[in-house]
Amino acid sequence: MIYLVAKAAVGLVLPAKLRDLSRENVLITGGGRGIGRQLAREFAERGARKIVLWGRTEKCLKETTEEIRQMGTECHYFICDVGNREEVYQTAKAVREKVGDITILVNNAAVVHGKSLMDSDDDALLKSQHINTLGQFWTTKAFLPRMLELQNGHIVCLNSVLALSAIPGAIDYCTSKASAFAFMESLTLGLLDCPGVSATTVLPFHTSTEMFQGMRVRFPNLFPPLKPEMVARRTVEAVQLNQALLLLPWTMHALIILKSILPQAALEEIYKFSGTYTCMNTFKGRT
Repeated sequence: MIYLVAKAAVGLVLPAKLRDLSRENVLITGGGRGIGRQLAREFAERGARKIVLWGRTEKCLKETTEEIRQMGTECHYFICDVGNREEVYQTAKAVREKVGDITILVNNAAVVHGKSLMDSDDDALLKSQHINTLGQFWTTKAFLPRMLELQNGHIVCLNSVLALSAIPGAIDYCTSKASAFAFMESLTLGLLDCPGVSATTVLPFHTSTEMFQGMRVRFPNLFPPLKPEMVARRTVEAVQLNQALLLLPWTMHALIILKSILPQAALEEIYKFSGTYTCMNTFKGRT
């Protein structure tokens, strides 16, 4: 225990050796736009061998694929709704036949309905759970077995800090992300005895993408939205460092500590003062 703590402390001071990505085939769900597009760029810049993009909008996938190819990296795209189990398994088979084995799976696809429970459409609520949570079950089941055989693989989950600290007006998203966090926590522990295969969960603060368009906090200068480029860069670094958990920015660690020690009444006052309580009132989402 003492050795592991000391090793982690040294790692904070001295730069660690980054994993070589030149032999890795990377698959990114929701890879056509937003953070997914930035992840594709970042993996390409860092020398990934092949990149595969999954998504539901062909126009975005095609544009991102062409951009990655112009960077000199082999890139392919497949139309796939990760919320559809059979579609995931069929598309995974097509990927293996056309591209080869996937060694880094990035579960990035997500949707947000952005309404309270009583204002939410039942089908929209189900859609969020199917894509944000169950989709990760299906993609992981599709690609993890071969990673275990090869003793080489990495499962990445682009989650959200809302998995640990929910807000009103996004009950579908917060619930699905909390479920996905538990999924990854269990998966990560289950992989401890699996040589060569690891997992990384990324929990970023509000990021300036189309998906959360219109969301506003009370003090934007104090709590500015993250740039997708930064989230992508830090995510790929976490994979290369084999980091299990990444909170962005680092100040989110303070949020977790406060939630564990402050009474609920105090937390409610903080939510109201910071604007967290009403930040979804101006939500528009992707148009």
